[in-house]
Amino acid sequence: GWYNHPVSVSFGGSSFSGIASCTAPEAYGGPNTAGLTVSGTCTDNAGKTAPASYTLAYDASPPAVSAAADAGDSVINVNWQASSTPAPLASVEIARSPGIDASAASILYRGTSGAYKDTRVRNKIRYTYTITAVDQAGNTAVRTVVATPGARLLSPAAGAKISKPPTLAWTAVPKARYYNVQLWQGSHKILSEWPKRATLDLKRTWRFAGRAHRLKRGRYRWYVWPGFATRKAARYGSLVGSATFVVA
Repeated sequence: GWYNHPVSVSFGGSSFSGIASCTAPEAYGGPNTAGLTVSGTCTDNAGKTAPASYTLAYDASPPAVSAAADAGDSVINVNWQASSTPAPLASVEIARSPGIDASAASILYRGTSGAYKDTRVRNKIRYTYTITAVDQAGNTAVRTVVATPGARLLSPAAGAKISKPPTLAWTAVPKARYYNVQLWQGSHKILSEWPKRATLDLKRTWRFAGRAHRLKRGRYRWYVWPGFATRKAARYGSLVGSATFVVA
């Protein structure tokens, strides 16, 4: 198996004439290795020598873990990336608080996948997800993400993969006279529109800020804010929501 703490390898033997000496104990505490052979010998009082060896694997480093939670209407998508070397990743555990059926906390998932869709949530409740990754050497890494689901962005579903321009839809905000919808790709804003209804049909091509744009393959994030009074007043409410979709 694997060691995740310094280990001492010692050598001993037996002989009719008795053991005169053996290789002194050797301690190993790194660097990490998938396989290291420690060799030694013992010599008896008759002058005969015999060799021996011990192979160990050592990893004292925790796995690398990143995580994010994307909330939607009555759903939270938890995504993570976990890796470990040289000891392979053993499993990932997802725990949530508050838990299921009024419990303080619940374990939702154990496995090696990179995503979990939690549909057992209630809108407007803040949930904390604890992602624990464990490698085969017993090292652990923990990441925590929070999300609050709500009736906000309705379609496309968070993280959806699409092949044609989608119709963006969201929950209507009382007394809102219009909305500001923004579309971003990476760190670049590529669209800003002000529809009066809680929907917007994206087009394959459009112009924004004096430039032509095209809905091409890639990941996009969209935002919606409700607007009150006149557009000139620029009086906006709290963010309705933000989500991503992927054009495949």
